[in-house]
Amino acid sequence: MKINKVIVLWIILMSSTIISGQGYGKITGQIKDASTGEALPYANIIIEKTSLGTASDIEGNFTILRVPSGRYNIKANFVGYQQMLISGVEVLTDLTTDLEFELSPMSIEMEGEIVVSANAPMVRKDLTSTEARVTAEEIANLPVQDLNQVIDLQAGVNRDAGGGIHIRGGRSTEVLYMVNGISITDDFTRLQAVQLETGSIQELQIISGSFNAEYGNAMSGVINLVTKSGTNEFKSGLEILSGNYFTSNDDVFWSDNSFDPINNYDIQGFISGALIPDDLFYFASIRRFNNGGWIFGKDIYSPQGNLSGTDTTGSGEKVSLNGHERWSGQLSLEYRILKNLRVKTDLFANYDKQKYYNHIYRLNPNGYNPDERIGLTGVTKISHQISSSTFQDLTFAYRYNDYTSKLYDSPFDERYVHPDSANVSGFQFLRAGTDLNRFFRSTSSAVLKWELSSQLNKSNLIKVGIETQFDRLFYEDINLVPLENEFGQEVVPFVPSIRGVDVTSHDMFTRTPFKLSAFIQDKIELESLILNIGIRFDLFDPQGKIAVDEKDPNIYNPFRLTHIYKDLNLDGDIGLDEQIESNKYSLAEKEKFWWKETSLKTQISPRIGIAYPITDEGIIRFSFGIFQQIPEYSQLYLGDEIKLTSSQGIQGPFGNPDLKPQRTTIYEIGLQQKLSENFAMDVTGFYRDIRDWVSTGQPIQTVLAGNSYAIRINRDFANVRGITLALNKRFAENYAFTIDYTFQVAEGTNSTPEEEFFAQADGSEPTKVLTPLNWDQTHTVNATLFFAYEGWGASLISRFNTGQPYTPSQIAGAYSGRNIISGLTENSRNKPDVFNVDLELNRKLNLFGQELQFFVKVFNLLDAKNPTTVFGDTGLPDYTLQQDLAFGADDGWFVYPNFYSEPRKIFLGLNVSF
Repeated sequence: MKINKVIVLWIILMSSTIISGQGYGKITGQIKDASTGEALPYANIIIEKTSLGTASDIEGNFTILRVPSGRYNIKANFVGYQQMLISGVEVLTDLTTDLEFELSPMSIEMEGEIVVSANAPMVRKDLTSTEARVTAEEIANLPVQDLNQVIDLQAGVNRDAGGGIHIRGGRSTEVLYMVNGISITDDFTRLQAVQLETGSIQELQIISGSFNAEYGNAMSGVINLVTKSGTNEFKSGLEILSGNYFTSNDDVFWSDNSFDPINNYDIQGFISGALIPDDLFYFASIRRFNNGGWIFGKDIYSPQGNLSGTDTTGSGEKVSLNGHERWSGQLSLEYRILKNLRVKTDLFANYDKQKYYNHIYRLNPNGYNPDERIGLTGVTKISHQISSSTFQDLTFAYRYNDYTSKLYDSPFDERYVHPDSANVSGFQFLRAGTDLNRFFRSTSSAVLKWELSSQLNKSNLIKVGIETQFDRLFYEDINLVPLENEFGQEVVPFVPSIRGVDVTSHDMFTRTPFKLSAFIQDKIELESLILNIGIRFDLFDPQGKIAVDEKDPNIYNPFRLTHIYKDLNLDGDIGLDEQIESNKYSLAEKEKFWWKETSLKTQISPRIGIAYPITDEGIIRFSFGIFQQIPEYSQLYLGDEIKLTSSQGIQGPFGNPDLKPQRTTIYEIGLQQKLSENFAMDVTGFYRDIRDWVSTGQPIQTVLAGNSYAIRINRDFANVRGITLALNKRFAENYAFTIDYTFQVAEGTNSTPEEEFFAQADGSEPTKVLTPLNWDQTHTVNATLFFAYEGWGASLISRFNTGQPYTPSQIAGAYSGRNIISGLTENSRNKPDVFNVDLELNRKLNLFGQELQFFVKVFNLLDAKNPTTVFGDTGLPDYTLQQDLAFGADDGWFVYPNFYSEPRKIFLGLNVSF
């Protein structure tokens, strides 16, 4: 079997491969005599409140590897010289912090130690591609409520109308989410599988440019979260927020603008410290979040209500149609078994329940399903220090998440009503009816990584690595149908039933794909050049199946007689005497000849990044890389059994487990320049060439005339080009600010894999030209401002972007005697521009030895009605020509609250630190 070959390959690679962990940085520097400038060999360097330290070499140089992300006080001492301490040294993941100690000879008059405050460098010399780093301190100073708001602030990042994150013009499925070096990406959707909270994050790293070989299965960006860990110092904190939406647009959202502390609140707390000083540390956090929503309906009609529409059967009260509640938590334990051996375990969990607005149910708000998600991730890392320059890690991780959508717990609940109850005329809300869909999906992943990093010499940090991942995907999608009696007649009154998996109303399958990856990488740090160079190997076994006969692919309902009945006389034809029930193939018998295995997918991706200091305060960088990604599992497996019916027309699109990896080539050139002691700028130009995006192939004709279907194939292509300009002023003179501007053009053949299928179904030719992608955003400006003075603080976030494209449409029917163009160019018009401001005001106090912070947070301060969707015939979110043509439309039908962004929200809060 292929899997046996994979295991052998894994063992071979395992025996010869090393890599480094995530969440760690490096400190380098030199110890000198302050008066002569001569190097001081064998001086001691210690990172306070940790067990980390080293000694300088014969030339006074030193290197400390594997320093966790954070801020530290670092002390240097040498016999006969006064001690020196540099405070507030910032260490960031995968970057080098360079220090210089100048020690003065000790004299009798000298006492104590010299203390110097460190400032983070305005220019990072070893950055070879574009990335943003946001520390815990910076997150605390921003008016944000979750990490997604922080991610949105970074240059090159934008969201589509549905809230999907896009980095540098890629599809939202191209982003890799990681925590402490382990992927937390749900491969079915390529979205974040477990939610981490702001209070748990030590550092947020967003890589939007070309990324190193250690990162794989991503094409447009990496979001790496480094969580907090316990120390010897006991710390705890509690933050409480409560508020509501206060908007002047009540005619759109139907909100009541009342303060309800129970309906909208956010409570999170943490505790950390040492169970055994210097040996056993802990960190724990928990959050309870409840958002009552900002879009409301009215309980006019109950799901089981009067079909005539003349009587109100509900309470008449307003009901939230997009509420969201979440529990989330983290527990981290780190145990120092020996001086050179540590074990750390991280556990992350969250539960989400949310409703998404469904316009037709606005007057029947209790008739459609809420969604529930559970995410669990556990990571255990064993770290072994082989020498002062070599470390190895063995990491085990398990990730599980499930998604459930159902109206009632039991599929046979008597409250379900006949699907005919949901029949209404056009432009009318439902008078009754229940959502008959029941959905469940779970994805579990077991990950094994062996890691080792080694500083071979002053200039070379080698990383080589291997990772295996075993996945198990379970999927079930049910549409309840009326129960039928033995004569095929519907049972009256309505009784819900579940059909077998051989019909389209019930889809259920399990898949077990496998991944293996390895890389080798070298970070070369010279005086005049920093070079990141590496190559990555990826292997993927979908362990899927595809039909041998593509003209008759449905094993449950074959069209060919030779696939239904056994050829008893072996003449190649099925005679009438053979077409009897007892001669039919069983499902087990058909499976022996029906399927063929999918192929192994392998890919090699080279990466290179160069940073060249042109001055002490300016650096030019260039990066290039080929990045490849397995399509999300939904594209591979969803509908891969191809359960065709005998109806005419094109059916699909169906999944294809034999899809190839998607790929992109990224080029980037940038300049970092320090402008003054506290100001720096960054200019970057980039280009992305994207190939083999998942799309839909040409219709495949079956053996039945007029019956065809389409499957997903690697066909679409796109390119993205742009430039970003960022200006940063670090905190000094009581304020700090950042501002960045992005110009970007994102064009492709199709924005989603399904677009080509629907175009073909309408009789269009295959797409051959590039058009703006749905999330194309030409101009984007992000700005932040932070002010602090004597316990008072204020921070502000402002965002502006030009409108994303939409496809204009025409309303026919008012024209006669002339030719009407049937279609208009895809995405040839743009929605209105978007502008938003968020604000936080706070006051810090110290009462009874405790630090308190009172604050108010206002999101969408100006209560802007920023449109995310518009009507195609007018380009407006609040008017369509259909309003003038529709007969019998319900009042309020053409008011779509989901066409707008979130209205103004105000929170009052308290933060207590112990």
